[in-house]
Amino acid sequence: MTSTNATSELHGILGERLEGGGTWAWAYADVSGNVEDPRRQAALKLRAVEESLRAQGASADVVDTIAAEFEQEPGVPSPVARYVLVHDGELVLSEVLPGHLHGAEAIGVGAVPDLVPLVAHRPIDLPFLVVHVTREGGTLRAYRLGHAPSVVDEQQVQGRTDTLHYAKAGTGWKQPHWQAHTEEIWKQTSAEVAGAVDEAVRRLRPGLVVVAGDVTARELLVKALSTEARALVTTVPVDPRSDDAARQAFVEHVEIALARVIATRRHDLEDLLRTHVGRGDNLAVTGLGSVVSALQQAQGSVVALDAVAVGDRTLLALAGAPWVATAPEQAAGTPVVGAVPAVCALVRAAVLTDAELVLVNAASLPGGAAAAALLRWPVGPAVPA
Repeated sequence: MTSTNATSELHGILGERLEGGGTWAWAYADVSGNVEDPRRQAALKLRAVEESLRAQGASADVVDTIAAEFEQEPGVPSPVARYVLVHDGELVLSEVLPGHLHGAEAIGVGAVPDLVPLVAHRPIDLPFLVVHVTREGGTLRAYRLGHAPSVVDEQQVQGRTDTLHYAKAGTGWKQPHWQAHTEEIWKQTSAEVAGAVDEAVRRLRPGLVVVAGDVTARELLVKALSTEARALVTTVPVDPRSDDAARQAFVEHVEIALARVIATRRHDLEDLLRTHVGRGDNLAVTGLGSVVSALQQAQGSVVALDAVAVGDRTLLALAGAPWVATAPEQAAGTPVVGAVPAVCALVRAAVLTDAELVLVNAASLPGGAAAAALLRWPVGPAVPA
């Protein structure tokens, strides 16, 4: 099973670097501008990041590199956070993360980076479409959950407007003719927008299609969509371009719709874990030690983890497979990178073994375990004592 969240993306970006040693430095902080005296607040934030990095042993060059990223405008509406990662003095990641902070700010220097903020903002790889329709056409914008939007992911569809208007008041014989003609143009335009949406659904495989805009245009568009696209639609009952209140209602609607998709994914995983554990079919394990064992064998398909429940425990990060160990004797001769926070070691091992990582609440896992995993193949039978 190929991972479907941030771990897959991080494997492609950081794989070789994570395998080796070196020194990492990172900073994850709120950079929202919707605060009183935003310039002063940004300067205070920057100073706090710099001081924390220096206190943890970061070099002047590393501090300057990270600070330079935080000095840039995020370019997206607030709330928004930024995550910056440096390895051996080289900038590796600088990510703008739309939305509120997920957990506490994180600033650190160490042998293994803290990648949890990226996983928290990108719990699943979820492309989604936002379609704004009018009677003259539509605009399609493609987004990915936890990623800053890009202008290249926008498409305009313009329908016929040469005779598009409401029929004038009156009882002349021409009025029904123009009314029918206008309605036919609306339908043609909706069909063109629907064709573009259907093509985008086939190409991007989104998990959600948000439709907003003129009420009549919305209804016509939804009717014209393919069955596949229509099944993904959530309709916003306002036109976000009408006023600020409508815009806020639109944002809240999209956030709730995305949260439902994520919650469904988590619920399905938790239900599957409980099912396998209940059956005793050895296709799932629970507990920190068992999850570490599964990752050591690249056996974990999906790892569910409660970072808070794991707490301040530590694990050994290794310079090669099996990547993580609970004690030196488990290293199998592989050099030890260092004792690091358990959460960081688990995320690193998940990335390096291409396991999907899902952050959950321990109360939802079998037995209230801090970690659990679905396995690619079953564990063997218990060895008699």
